[in-house]
Amino acid sequence: MTEFKPPISERDTEDLIEIAHSTTDDWSQEAITQAKKELRIRKISDLEQSKVIEKWRTEYKEYLLELKKEENIRLKSNETESYKIHQMILLFIFGPIIFMKPQWYNYDSLFDLKRENFNLKFKQRIIILSLSFICWFLYIKYNIDKSEQLRMQEIEKVDISDWKDTHGYD
Repeated sequence: MTEFKPPISERDTEDLIEIAHSTTDDWSQEAITQAKKELRIRKISDLEQSKVIEKWRTEYKEYLLELKKEENIRLKSNETESYKIHQMILLFIFGPIIFMKPQWYNYDSLFDLKRENFNLKFKQRIIILSLSFICWFLYIKYNIDKSEQLRMQEIEKVDISDWKDTHGYD
């Protein structure tokens, strides 16, 4: 017979009931058997055991209700949470990168914001990302146009008369 630490016989009645009514995933079959035997020795009836189990179920349901209330309070408080100024600036500057890979910059994705009920943050993110994409597009377009303009100026500055004479052009 296996000895458990603390021994099954020294455990309190609620622990014994828990062990006796558990599965072999939680306790070995030998521990379950010893707990049932100890409950019989202590003359704890099935009715008394059922009352304890029912009490645990009630406590568990109350615990779940409390968790649900806390979750609802958390979701309600998330509803009006806003980005801080420095976060908005970072979102604006790195918007396209953050949009593609939000986990690289420790930002939630748009889907996460919606799921966690960050309504104001969701709207702010959409607006900031839209403005960021527009600004990045305009910046890139401006640089392309500017480089094309500089390239054309370089081409116009080049004197190709020697080349024309060498290759037989007028």
